Amino acid sequence: MLISQNPLRAAIIFCVAAMVSLTLFTATTAEARGTAVAYTAELQAPVDAAQEIIKGTVIRCSGTQCVGGQSSSSPRTICAKVADEFGPVANFAYKGEAFDAEALAKCNN
Repeated sequence: MLISQNPLRAAIIFCVAAMVSLTLFTATTAEARGTAVAYTAELQAPVDAAQEIIKGTVIRCSGTQCVGGQSSSSPRTICAKVADEFGPVANFAYKGEAFDAEALAKCNN
């Protein structure tokens, strides 16, 4: 008897294949969401919820708050690009270390 001739066997194989696919998909998306926050920014003016890929990292902004994962670019470059994309930055930090007033001024120019 062929697999296609036994509906129960075919249903079991289909269910196993679906569960494996779902498990692999869930693990992949969970890993992508699990990226640690490296950049935080507070904008001077609120924006609608948006996201941009800046220098290889996804920056997500909502209201006046922005967050982004690790990038191979320097924090100054990321700050300047965030200001270009979303507007002037009031505060910016890389791994919890805040930029001083001089660095913020350069970021916003």
